[in-house]
Amino acid sequence: FFFFSSRRRHTRFLPVSWARRCVQETGTTDVTRTFHFSEATDEQRDAYTRVLLGNLDVERVLLPNNGRMSGSDIDILARRRLWEVGLDYGHGTGHGVGYFLNVHEGPLGISKYRDYAFSDGMMVTNEPGYYKDGEFGIRIENILEIVAKSDGKWLQFNNLTMFPYERRLIKGSLLEQKDRDYINNYHQRVLETLTPVLEKQNDQLAIQWLKTACAPL
Repeated sequence: FFFFSSRRRHTRFLPVSWARRCVQETGTTDVTRTFHFSEATDEQRDAYTRVLLGNLDVERVLLPNNGRMSGSDIDILARRRLWEVGLDYGHGTGHGVGYFLNVHEGPLGISKYRDYAFSDGMMVTNEPGYYKDGEFGIRIENILEIVAKSDGKWLQFNNLTMFPYERRLIKGSLLEQKDRDYINNYHQRVLETLTPVLEKQNDQLAIQWLKTACAPL
């Protein structure tokens, strides 16, 4: 596991990133979530929600399955909500993930420099962020599976990451109803997926936390 926090001494932000390789013969993972342990400011909630919406905009896009669409075509989707208020982040939006291989696995990715074409079955991370120097940092990272639709003409993304977003940092006024519904549906899927695992481990504390984290917005 790898833990990253703001350089501010008394920060209540904790972005947490973890990568696991060859986990019980299931493959490689790479996930990041940002937690807040106190009362967030409006600036922090606004930035977090814009990062989250950028993440969802990438996840929800449909791409023509023409052998030419790549990460350079969709990087702007992850940034446009931040750009609306003059914010940005200084890294690429995603990288390929190897199966029992490297967490960072080329040649595909999501950035203005990544022009390797997407195709069915590839895995790529989706991890926009925002970092205010000396104050706080935000990143939300999921692994997306690239899947061809049944007609073969379009590519879509399937989010493989099952971990809730930080509800205390979501600014409701920035969400449209479709965004709220999408987040709620995702959280319900997370709850239904992880609860049996935690019940098998008899981890009641984790189950209660998960129910609270996945409650409808």
